[in-house]
Amino acid sequence: MKLIANLSNVDHQTTLQAGVSPQQLMEAAGQQVTNIVQAHTKPGQRGILVCGPGNNGGDGFVCARQLYEAGYTQLTVIYTGTQYRNEALENLEKLLLGLPIEILPAAEKPQQALNRIGAADFIVDALFGSGLSRTIAGLEAQLVEAINARQAQAPCWVLAVDIPSGVDSESGAILGTAVQAHQTVTFAVGKPGLYLYPGKGCAGEVIVADIGIPPRLIEEEPSPYQLIEPTDARQWLPQRKPDSHKYQYGHVLVIAGSQAMPGAAVLCAEAAASCGAGLVTLASMPSVFRQVPCRAEIMRLPLPDAHELGAASVATIQEALANGRYNTIVIGPGLGRAPETLAAVQALLAHFQTLPLPVIVDADALFALAERTMALSEHFILTPHVGECARLLHRENAAVSAHLPQAAQAARERYKATVVMKSAATLVATQAQASNEPSGAASESQPLWISPTGNPGMATAGSGDVLSGVIGALAAQKQAQQQPVWQAAPLGVYLHGCAGDAAARHRTVYALRASDITRYIPEAFQAILQPPTR
Repeated sequence: MKLIANLSNVDHQTTLQAGVSPQQLMEAAGQQVTNIVQAHTKPGQRGILVCGPGNNGGDGFVCARQLYEAGYTQLTVIYTGTQYRNEALENLEKLLLGLPIEILPAAEKPQQALNRIGAADFIVDALFGSGLSRTIAGLEAQLVEAINARQAQAPCWVLAVDIPSGVDSESGAILGTAVQAHQTVTFAVGKPGLYLYPGKGCAGEVIVADIGIPPRLIEEEPSPYQLIEPTDARQWLPQRKPDSHKYQYGHVLVIAGSQAMPGAAVLCAEAAASCGAGLVTLASMPSVFRQVPCRAEIMRLPLPDAHELGAASVATIQEALANGRYNTIVIGPGLGRAPETLAAVQALLAHFQTLPLPVIVDADALFALAERTMALSEHFILTPHVGECARLLHRENAAVSAHLPQAAQAARERYKATVVMKSAATLVATQAQASNEPSGAASESQPLWISPTGNPGMATAGSGDVLSGVIGALAAQKQAQQQPVWQAAPLGVYLHGCAGDAAARHRTVYALRASDITRYIPEAFQAILQPPTR
């Protein structure tokens, strides 16, 4: 599903091209808010509508009128604007002149407004929408904090209009403070900030409501943001033909592990074997194989170095790759950061540049890459978390955390590679796609895919190692079947999150381990292949 941070241009084009007036759009938006309020509340309850200075406030005014007409008489409208214009002004005047609803100008009666919020049974947050670009402060911040305090201390249901007030619609950042909503109704199309943390944590359940904007205008509006949906994942799955054999599903070479971190290698290799790869070979040191036995399905490529990757192993790996039997390489999990290891990884990355194979670069291999910045190419997939991305870009962690989409795009541009930005809501910055590729909902040249799957239980050691194995297996199948390899990254992220969600359902977010994610990969595939019916 395409995501657009701000719909102002789409609204304008709807009026110009489709003849839908701004007043009609506001009336439709208000009606959608009203419908949701009626589904969750009763007319006898005390409702507070907090309306801001712009069109978001206008949507709230429409909702207040419609609720009153539907029998809601215990309503208070709190407004913060002083110079309303056009449709918002028209709808405020309808309230002031025509209906016996309590109307409070917050600037004139601040304490009364705060007291009303403190006694609410339900609250409609129509303070700020997706156009907010400044920090919320002063009385507006007090109103937001009062909404949150009421929501926390009593069974008071909160609905945000368009986006929770205070959430940046593009990055999901909190602009000073933000409303904590149970649900958010957003119009025509989702906003990126509703699916990226911390904004996602404020939004609750997100409802995308139709207000009469033609789908064609949404598709024509430039935006790189795409939400990965089950239909995308099903379309991207590699084919499984009845008369096929293992070599049609790719051979993954995993270069991972050290004496200090042998488990990372096994987690990565076993995840690859569980995601449909025809063959998986683990290249590692004897100490790794002695400490943590692999499952029987995993083949071994013993490396000459005793405890950690070094110069002696480079030639062995290059020789193994020369026979052309591998379809994908995964490098990095658990390798360590000894100087000789970093030098060996850097030499291997330079060699991989000459091979027409997908290469997934993770963990300690990302550290080696950051130590010696080199441009890679579109067949590389980097999988950094925030700290690793900051190192790759030579930035502070806080700067990357505050602007995840921009950081993912910057890393993609610097390294000429697909970038999987691992976070609470993982972003995938893919390379340009050919227009004739079956790219699902993606229509932009360089999409930023946001995954809705995953949970806090996945914040555990080894989860990233499993992800690199999952992506490696999917990339190997895509490569072997001559399908678009870029799809392996967003599909892998979505599938990994689905498996984590299944694991959390069975084990809770407290007891979840990385190996559980691999254990529930079959359930994740089932969720993609056979989505639940409504």
